[in-house]
Parts: sequence; C-alpha cells; structure tokens
Amino acid sequence: MESETEGQNLEFKARFPDSQHDVAKVACAFANAFGGKLEIGIGDRGEVVGVSADEVDSVQKHVGDAIQMLSPVPFYKITVEKRQGKSIVITEVSPMGRGFCTLGGIVYHRFGSQNRKLEGKTLHDFLIHRQVISFDESQSDALLEDIDPETLEEFLRIRNPSLKFEKEKMAEYLTNLRLARRNGNLKINNAALLFFSKEPARFIPQSEVKLVRFKGTEAHTVIDSAYAKATIPILLDTAEKFIEKNTRMAHRIEGMYRVEVPEYPKSVVREALVNAIAHRDYFNLNTIQVNIFDDRMQITNPGTLPEGLTLQILGTIAIQRNPITYEIMRDLHLVEAIGTGITRMRQDMRTAGLPEPAFEEVANFFRVTLYNSKRPLNVQLSPRQQICVEYLEKNPTISAKTYMQINSVSLFTAATDLKDLMKKGVLDRIGKTRGAYYVFKKG
Repeated sequence: MESETEGQNLEFKARFPDSQHDVAKVACAFANAFGGKLEIGIGDRGEVVGVSADEVDSVQKHVGDAIQMLSPVPFYKITVEKRQGKSIVITEVSPMGRGFCTLGGIVYHRFGSQNRKLEGKTLHDFLIHRQVISFDESQSDALLEDIDPETLEEFLRIRNPSLKFEKEKMAEYLTNLRLARRNGNLKINNAALLFFSKEPARFIPQSEVKLVRFKGTEAHTVIDSAYAKATIPILLDTAEKFIEKNTRMAHRIEGMYRVEVPEYPKSVVREALVNAIAHRDYFNLNTIQVNIFDDRMQITNPGTLPEGLTLQILGTIAIQRNPITYEIMRDLHLVEAIGTGITRMRQDMRTAGLPEPAFEEVANFFRVTLYNSKRPLNVQLSPRQQICVEYLEKNPTISAKTYMQINSVSLFTAATDLKDLMKKGVLDRIGKTRGAYYVFKKG
C-alpha cells in the first residue's frame, strides 16, 4: 500500500517528542483549522517505525496531557492501531468550528503541513472570519456629540412609544442598547454610528451604496448614477428610490382597477438590499454596488458568506455577521428574525413569473442577480446564443431562418443552437411546421 504523506490534516512523528509543547502546538493548529490526525510511530517519509509495547500507554497519556495544555481543550480521540505488526498511536483532533483555542495565549493554525503562529493582520483576519471580532461591536473614535439625538429618540420611541426621551441620558441609552461602553470614558461602538451618527461617512466611509443604471446589458454606458452616504435607514430608502426611478413599471387590469406591476417585485428588491446592508463585511473598505441593466439587476456587497454558511444551505439557516446591526434593523422592522427572507425572495419571484434570484460568491464579494422577464434564466450562453437573446430583447419572436442570418450559420447549426436554448429553459418553440418560431420561455 502506498504510504500517506504529511499535509493539511495529517502529521507524523516517529516517537513522542522531548517536549509536550510540540504535540500541543500540532493539536492547536489542527483544532483552529479543519481538524487532523497526529500519528506517532510513523517516520517523516511515512515509514512505519512503531511504538514499543511498553511505551504505548505512556505515549497516550503524554498526548492527552499535551492537549490539556490548550485553552479551551478541543474534542479529541486517541486510539492504537496495528500496522505491519507494529503499534501506532493515533490522535484525532476535531476542528473548533466558530471558536478557537490557544497554547500559552498563542493561536496556531495549520497551513499545509506547517503549524504557524498567527499574529498581526493574519490573526485579526482569522478572528473576524471566526466571528470572534465583529465590526459593529468594535469601538470607534466618535464622541457623544457625534450622535444625532433626534435619530436616537425616534428609534427609542419605536421600541417604547411611551418613553420620555431625555437628551442628558443619551450615554445611558447607548450603553443599555450595547452601543457604547463605560471604560473610564464613554466608548461608542461602530453600530451606533451606522444608525445614529450625524456624519456616518466621517467614521465609516465604506458604509455607502453605489447605484448605477447602465444602457444595455453590459457595464459600459452609464445612464444614471448616485452615491448614497448616510445612516442605514436613509441608505436603504435612497437605494429603493433610485431603483424605482430606473426600472420599468407595467400595468394590468384586476377587475375594475388598473394595477401597477414593477419590473422586479418590491419585496424582493427590499430583501436583497437589506441583506446586503445587514450582512456585508464592514471591515472590507469597498462599498455595496447596485447595477441595473436592461435584463437584470445585480446587488453586490463586500464579503463572502459567513463561516458555516454555504450557497447550498443559504436560506435554511441564519448566521449574522453583524449581530447588533441586525438587531437594530429588526427593531426598525427592516428585517424579520425568523430567517425566511431568501425563501420569500424565491417565492415572490416565481409568483411574478420571473426566474428565482441567482446567488453567487465572486472573489471577496457576495452577489444577488435578479432577472426580469426578458432574461428568463441565469445560464451560460455561446456568443451566437447571446446574439439571439439580444435580438429577442428587441423583437417578440425569432425563427431558425433569422437565427441563420444574424449569426451567418447553416440551418443545421441554427436548429442545434435553438434546441440547446430550449433545453436550457431559455426559449419555447411555437408551432411544429416550417412556420415555427421561438419566444422567451415564460415563468
């Protein structure tokens, strides 16, 4: 059997080292990464050396004592396995998940086959990723006079309509809301500035929304643009008004009444904006971007999904990157605490006869794409198929003959491409004779 090699989740030691610290460091690094196995009795090249029979018990005890040096102690399991007739002591260390452990106050992390000490920016980024440090709970340089009393009063009255607001008690209000701390002087948290600062951009310039309406389907010609820089409720209101101004409004008759039908359901747009603001990475100095095209709208916020959340389970569980920000938005009735937002977005788009939202992680950003009725699905198109889609955005139907002409291809190629577009769910064929034509698939 081919021998294993040391790597991200595996380390060998021919014998128990002279210092328990060496074993503790390996366990700490495994626990702070993805877990791993330490095999004692295996040489550096994977050769079986074994642990002598009279040392097996003491090696297991020494390993256990070494792991007990960690704070907190991760879950681990020690077993003995026979290989080539020799005893191997195997220690399996489980990952800490969202927490972390230290050895003598130092954080170690596993990088490939190396156990490295985390410090400086690397340590800071690790703690942010594990959500040990959150931006909204971090202290700012703001003073009490930087807080707008009217905005704070309005929020407090939403929570308690009978409250008698007293300006001289602002520090007490902020402290009770976990928006400030008393440590000698009053230390105001970043979350307070996001909602109640007179000039949020002065302290948190990345808390803004960049809004752009492009002509066509590419980010080339700008029709309209704006920057929203204000407290979170105003950011949200400004973004919604820009989107309403730069998207189409249709109408339908229900009974005796004429009903307005927005290009994108307002509930979906609101949820996408709220999620971008509530869950963005505020340590990232980039801004939220809203790009509106003829066929789609994209809302992109800095930061990928929080640890523990993946695209596959998105919408089934809720993990808050900014817990205080989320709590205040909930109290302002901007979000719901029951974690149904993504599910409702999907349902509301289907109800409107539109494709479900497309969620993706792009570099260090998270993006939501909403397609209008002109672009039914988020699918990969060939250059010829893209030309076909652009033609249908300006014309109600397309035939195989027209496809041949606009792409300069044979009838066989046109029929093959169109059949593929039907398979991808982009087009429907109307008719079965030579007079057949194609339209965008509805719903």
